[in-house]
Amino acid sequence: MTISTPRTIVAVKFAWEKEGKTYDYFADFPVEVGQRIHVPTKRGEAKVEVMEIKTESEMASVAALRPVEDLRTDAEKAAKYSNGQRKYSEDRTLLDEKGNRSIFDDVDR
Repeated sequence: MTISTPRTIVAVKFAWEKEGKTYDYFADFPVEVGQRIHVPTKRGEAKVEVMEIKTESEMASVAALRPVEDLRTDAEKAAKYSNGQRKYSEDRTLLDEKGNRSIFDDVDR
């Protein structure tokens, strides 16, 4: 008899979704609440935030792809606007006060 271990399921929130709306994905790698991961969507990949870790879900049908690799320095991780919004994304892109990519992020590259 084969004993199967249950797959980890994560409830994730897309940045454009309303409060409380989450989607379930299988996670075949270690995850924590608050972590950002890549998931597949109909329009390609998206970065999402893990809101909850579950053991059961009738809605999960697709696996998450991988964790988002955080390339920021400690100073960039600590940098925040006065409203609490972070100044840099995990790929070190400068964000505006609403969390959107800056229109000037590629000027100096």
